[in-house]
Amino acid sequence: MRKSRIGLVMVGALTVANLALPAVASAAPAAGCSAFMNSAVSGGYKATLTCNGIGLSFIDGLGTTLTDASGEARALAQIALGGGDTCSAFMHATAPGGYNVTLTCVDTGLVSGSSTTLTDASRAARASI
Repeated sequence: MRKSRIGLVMVGALTVANLALPAVASAAPAAGCSAFMNSAVSGGYKATLTCNGIGLSFIDGLGTTLTDASGEARALAQIALGGGDTCSAFMHATAPGGYNVTLTCVDTGLVSGSSTTLTDASRAARASI
């Protein structure tokens, strides 16, 4: 079993500039996200972003590679920052022939996806939002 590494990693630096909501006259400052940590999980990796002002303070993405995991976390953050539901990877498990990924969402609750890779299972779950 691999130990988790805690520390700042470049997950595609997320800033207010590339994840900001469109400006409106009475809007509060736009929320943003930053890379927080990553860890190895069964079948791949988990990338965690720390976010402000979107319903969850941490957004986890899962993927077969660390790049895929960070892409999933970023996609979930962009959905939330764009006014959609705020979701984060909640759990994953191996299944016969692949993986099941469950996201927990502020408005929708739990949504799941299954596929042969962790990345594709994450994408399937995200498509259910």
